[in-house]
Amino acid sequence: MTVREWGLALGRLGVLVGLAAIYGALHDQLSYGIGPEYFTCLKFPQFGLLDESIAPRWRVAQVGLLAGAAAGLPLGLVLCWWVRRRGATLELLWRGAAWVVLGAMLLATLGLAFGWLALHLGSVQRVPACVQDAQGFLLAAWMHDGSYLGGLAGLLAFFRRSRRQR
Repeated sequence: MTVREWGLALGRLGVLVGLAAIYGALHDQLSYGIGPEYFTCLKFPQFGLLDESIAPRWRVAQVGLLAGAAAGLPLGLVLCWWVRRRGATLELLWRGAAWVVLGAMLLATLGLAFGWLALHLGSVQRVPACVQDAQGFLLAAWMHDGSYLGGLAGLLAFFRRSRRQR
């Protein structure tokens, strides 16, 4: 690869990581509305965001940006590698990114639905001692797990689909 090609590849990767970070920030705003204690009891301490003078929604956005970027980096690297290996166009890269985001959104929604169903069928999991609203905490956790799994599932589905179209 030439220096120019490396620069373009890094730029594309940066855009993919940025997209994942924005998705994470928006996703976390929704899940905070469902289970704020998922953040106050788990994520804020995990990310070192304990300064209560900063509004919780801002700290939630920070968690989402950081977690989204952390998930977006490996997914973006693999997606860029796949598209480059196939000698494909930029259009295929953005199509792949759409598959990842849509997969994350779909499985986040399914995680929320399955979590709600499990809780209403009597399946309650353990939660940290500081949690008052176990249902909200668990629903947010299921939503997050579904989103991460969905991003990976979307990437794999894109690989399968783009492989068949060759």
